[in-house]
Amino acid sequence: MDYYSRTQPTRSLSMSACREHCIRCHKDFSVNYPSACVVPHVFDSRCDPLRLYSGEFQWMSECCGGYGTVTEEEPGSGAFRMMELTACYRGPHTTRKDVVRLQYNGVSVLRCKHNGSGTCIRSYLTQRNRPVFDKEVVYCDGDEQDRHHDG
Repeated sequence: MDYYSRTQPTRSLSMSACREHCIRCHKDFSVNYPSACVVPHVFDSRCDPLRLYSGEFQWMSECCGGYGTVTEEEPGSGAFRMMELTACYRGPHTTRKDVVRLQYNGVSVLRCKHNGSGTCIRSYLTQRNRPVFDKEVVYCDGDEQDRHHDG
């Protein structure tokens, strides 16, 4: 079985119009395709950016470090060069915990948090034309247990 077929929700033909909940990006979906699930990098607003030789400032993502960076002309200017920014994750949606369990990082890929009726209360993060900073993410108790610490 290939990776894409393992990420597909199992449902009968009579249920083809039902909506599923992606446990990676927290978006509800009824149609899945190879790049339907997009999780943007999240940047730490409390850290100072790295000053480059060019005089610009580089922000490293909190979730992926140097694998997700954006460059800003001046700190606080909001003028970011986004063309080099990829997504933290781009692939198919999944409803299977065994597929996503090692991707939880406590920053951008977060576990579902359920209300009293069992519905996930997380909002999905949108990849857009400016970076997503941690102050825009609603964190819950327990998210820190998934943070990856190198060393």
